[in-house]
Formats: sequence, C-alpha cells, structure tokens
Amino acid sequence: CQTAAELLKNVAERGVWGNNLMDAHALYHKGFIDSALIKYLLLAEQGYEVAQTNAAFILDREDTDFITALKYRYKRAFVNWKRAATQGFGGARLKLGDYYYYGQGTESDPSEAAEQYQLASDVDHNPQAMFNLGYMHELGIGRQQDMHLAKRYYDLAASTSLDAHIPATLANTRLQAKIHIDWIIQSYKDFTLSKLLDYIVLCYMTLTANVVGAVNSVAELLLQLDSTASEDWDIYLMSILAIILGLVMAVRGHGVRAAQLRLQQQQQPQN
Repeated sequence: CQTAAELLKNVAERGVWGNNLMDAHALYHKGFIDSALIKYLLLAEQGYEVAQTNAAFILDREDTDFITALKYRYKRAFVNWKRAATQGFGGARLKLGDYYYYGQGTESDPSEAAEQYQLASDVDHNPQAMFNLGYMHELGIGRQQDMHLAKRYYDLAASTSLDAHIPATLANTRLQAKIHIDWIIQSYKDFTLSKLLDYIVLCYMTLTANVVGAVNSVAELLLQLDSTASEDWDIYLMSILAIILGLVMAVRGHGVRAAQLRLQQQQQPQN
C-alpha cells in the first residue's frame, strides 16, 4: 500500500549510500555549485527525492554553468520536479504547475498547470497553489472563469497562511472592483434608444398615476367636507374668514407697536 511504500522509501534512503547526499549538500554550501549539481543529478537518477528536488532547485535558480543553454536547463529541471512530485513532494507539485503555466521546459499548458495547483492545494494545503487557482478562476485561464470560486480560493489561501493574508486581501479588493466595473460596462453596452424611450414612458405613467391619485384624494376630502357641512356651510366659511382676519390684525398690530417703539427710542435725547 501507499503507506508501506513511503516507509520503505524512507528507510532505504537512510543507508550508507545516502552519505552522498550529505557530500553534495556540503559542496553546495562551500560554493562548488557545479560539483554539487553533478552529485545531485546522479543521485536523482537513482530515485532519491531529495536529490531530484535539489537538482531542480539549482537548475531553476540558474546558479550553475554546467548546463549553459537556458531551455535545456529548464527541461532538466522540469524532469526532476516531475519525478519529485510523483514521489509526493508538495513543493515540487507547485513548481511543476509553474513550469506548465509559463511553458518552461515543456509546452505551456494552463489546464495542466491548474491540475497541478489543484493537487498541491487539496493534498498539501499549499497556500500559494490556492492563490494561483483563485487567479486562474478570476481570469479564466486553465479554468472556467468564476468570480465566486476565485474569491473562495483567495479566502482559503488567507486562512491557511498568515503570509498570504495581505496578498489575498488585495486580490479580493481587485476582484470586487472588477466585478463592479464589468457590471457598469455591461449596462452601458445594453443601453439602447428603445430602452431609453421605455424608461421615459414608464416615468411618465408613474408621474401621471401619482398626480391623478393626489387629485382624487383632494376631491374625496372636499366631498367629505361638503357632506359634513351640509346646509351650514356658510357658518363654517364665516368662521374660517374670521380666524384669518384675526390673525392678520394680530400680525399688523404687532408690527405697528414695534414701529412706535423704535420711533420713541430715536426721539430720546442722548447724554
């Protein structure tokens, strides 16, 4: 089974022959990059996952002159990343997705890159893979464009790693802005003269209905007053006129008194 194979692999790599890994590691830290790379490549051919990863790492960083042509260096790195990913190393799975996405060492294949990111996300819970999946869903690269899934993967990346929180927040902000801008553009594209005329007619009909409703309400109020007043309408009318006349006289009397007071103040001698 898978567990037994992983345990057997772990034991097998710890034999005396594993000392070559330590030798390559020491050479690398002493600055003998080419010598370390040769040892790692030999051990990688024997199936050592660590050697495959380290060889791919050196080739990817372009730290060596052992392979001068860039395309051959990336091709060799791609082979070793793929071997390490097959043995279950999550970081190699992420790098394999990058190589498929950018077409380094192989043909560019966004769909396969998304598959590798999906494996790294589901199996290894890699936040970078989650972020990359959100980006691909946002732009529709290698995956169907889906803004909701994009936000979901951005949120997963932020919740998985604190280092991904700020990039995921910025990506979500950009995503929301893009959604609103697309909505405005789509509304502008859908705008036609016929729709404008329909909108004007709708506003006119709404305004007419409101005016008619207000007129009917006033008419009903007058009818109610008329039915209540019956034959004594002249008494109500005289009462209303008397109240209005009283208010006018009160306001006018207040104004006259204020004018007289100002006149008296002006006529007083100054000390």
